[in-house]
Amino acid sequence: MERTRIVWDRVKTWPWAAIGGGFVVCVLLVALVPPLRQAVANVASRAILVVASPFAPDIKGFEDLPDASRVVARDGADVGLLGTERRDPLRLDQLPPHVIRAVLAAEDADFYSHSGVDPSAVFRAMVNSARGQSQGGSTITQQLAKLNYVGSNRTFARKFREVLYASKLEGKYSKDELLERYVNQVYFGEGAYGIAFASQAFFGVAPTELTAAQAATLAGKIRSPNGLDPWKDPGTVQSRRDQVLRNMGHHHWLTGAELESALSSPLGVGPKPAGGRGVGAASKAPDFVAYVGREAAGIEALGSSADARRKQAFTGGYTIETTVDLKATDAAVESAKAILGAPGDPTTAIASVQPGDGAIRVLFGGLDPNLEFDPASQGRRQPGSSFKPYVYLAMLKAGIDPRTEFDSSSPQTLRCNGAPWTVNNFEGEGRGMIDVDEALTRSVNVVFAQIMTKVGPTAVRDVAEKAGISKAELTPAECAMALGGLREGVSPLEQASGFATFAAKGVAAQPYAIVRIKDRRGSVVYERKPKTTQAFGDKEAGVVNAALQRVVEGGTGTAAAIGRPVAGKTGTSENFGNAWFVGYTPQLSTAVWVGRPEGDVPMRNVHGINVTGGSFPARIFSRYMKAALAGVPAQNLYTASVDELGLKPSVSLVMPAPVVDSTTTTTSTVPEYPRFPTTTQTTLPPATVPRPTVPVPTTARPTTTVAPQPTTTTSTVAPSTTTTTTTK
Repeated sequence: MERTRIVWDRVKTWPWAAIGGGFVVCVLLVALVPPLRQAVANVASRAILVVASPFAPDIKGFEDLPDASRVVARDGADVGLLGTERRDPLRLDQLPPHVIRAVLAAEDADFYSHSGVDPSAVFRAMVNSARGQSQGGSTITQQLAKLNYVGSNRTFARKFREVLYASKLEGKYSKDELLERYVNQVYFGEGAYGIAFASQAFFGVAPTELTAAQAATLAGKIRSPNGLDPWKDPGTVQSRRDQVLRNMGHHHWLTGAELESALSSPLGVGPKPAGGRGVGAASKAPDFVAYVGREAAGIEALGSSADARRKQAFTGGYTIETTVDLKATDAAVESAKAILGAPGDPTTAIASVQPGDGAIRVLFGGLDPNLEFDPASQGRRQPGSSFKPYVYLAMLKAGIDPRTEFDSSSPQTLRCNGAPWTVNNFEGEGRGMIDVDEALTRSVNVVFAQIMTKVGPTAVRDVAEKAGISKAELTPAECAMALGGLREGVSPLEQASGFATFAAKGVAAQPYAIVRIKDRRGSVVYERKPKTTQAFGDKEAGVVNAALQRVVEGGTGTAAAIGRPVAGKTGTSENFGNAWFVGYTPQLSTAVWVGRPEGDVPMRNVHGINVTGGSFPARIFSRYMKAALAGVPAQNLYTASVDELGLKPSVSLVMPAPVVDSTTTTTSTVPEYPRFPTTTQTTLPPATVPRPTVPVPTTARPTTTVAPQPTTTTSTVAPSTTTTTTTK
């Protein structure tokens, strides 16, 4: 049996050796016989075809031309297309000769003379590779094999498989059929697969109306469809166009006069197509459809690489069943328009997920269809005080009772991670000794800064990561996280997902958009499997829920009330650059962000007010959630009492003395947060916010003894960067 196995292994591997050896011999022949290079190349190409043909794999399904995939909502309604709109493919005889010749000049001038593999091109590619230049070397037939079967991994094994598929294609289809398939399938950038879509996307004309210069521009982009961007780098695109035109002239496909005229013509691309956030911009939920495309690129069932999977999703003609709720999406659009829909208003982004499951119900990135990205899922902004619930939960896990009282006077200079840290409350309010629940309700910065000095940044980072925030955005773990000071910020989708963990009794669920994918014949090629973890104890989550309910009932988030049990948190970053409300019911968790996509531009005097999390974001949240949940039965949030956690008072909660005295000015400059120096949060005036009543006996209420802090005026650049002037 062992000898039989050895013989069989040799039989299985000899075709690869024969083909590989023959391939190398052919390339060497081409290299060593320059005067007869093309003739030798043609003969060698046919020899490779003969050798490879008996071992070529199955090419079933090649007749299925590329087609956009259909995206459907959770109720089966059409959402839009992943890819360009569906049209009948062009026949080769419908295209002007100069369009066909431009493609040949750019990609494979000897296409009609070789038999699928061009050893001379391979030799040139080997020489260029040795010079450190782009490799290339694939014929149009090989590119078809790569597009449809092999993928784009640059390995010798992949190249040999490419040859096998190319031999099969050359044996079954005519040159015209292969070229016709190529021009209808190849990618030109901007979501345009095929010459018909590309001519419209870049020049606004039908392929039959393309000039030689325009055809050369498109053909030149095939080599690097995303890198050769005529709107970002027109000079490089024009240089590549001229290279293609000169190659057309070299092959006598353009006369001298035609060549000179084409070279002297301007690039002439039209305006960039609307819907810069991704494909499906004309769909009912463009930001969601674009997210579906990005998620599909990570599904292994669609291909061996991200590029192959993305191409397959865009051109495979699939039916993609998703999680989107179109009724809720309409409510998001209407709410943004009604409250911040005037010209010049800040952008509103809304993301909603289902707690305990992770299904994305809404992604809305704003009313401007020309944004280059989707702020709801791709935006990364400072969360302000909407990050405090993670600090609160880290406090519970550290055994600190939220009924413990802290000094709320502002400013305070603390020591965190061994460095001085001066913190202000928003607009400097304070009420002496208050407990943590009241500090959360009124969003008192100095109290959460003191908590951070006790639990430590690493503990807060761990909680936020378990809830659903990317670790990359939490690293390194630093003290400013207590007030939402992160290196890069978070997206509304991440915040909606993180708060959904509280709503689901501590169950964290990875957000997702794709439920199932079916091919053209109705067969299921992918089905989502649940991805959930018990991140926190249910009682811990219940205590957080109770605390965040009070924020809406009588704190900074009263404008977010929706007439049913709801919990949430406001957030406002430094200088009114970002404003948030993140809240949830048991059925839906939603983050609303308001800001400027171009950066942290102060939102002052917007309809007469400075924008805070408790203003427009809370109002948008309320309007949106009422409509999104219409017809859905109200449910109580799961809550728990602090007593159920069995927490004990800790004597370690006595705060340190100030790090500056009453007569000196101390300045330390170690810029840890150059981009987002300070995070602040609005609160209601003291007279309008009653102190919450804690239903426990006075004797059970742990307290701290904290010396009152001197009155200070501070400018805080970072936790370790403090400029302080102190007077009594």
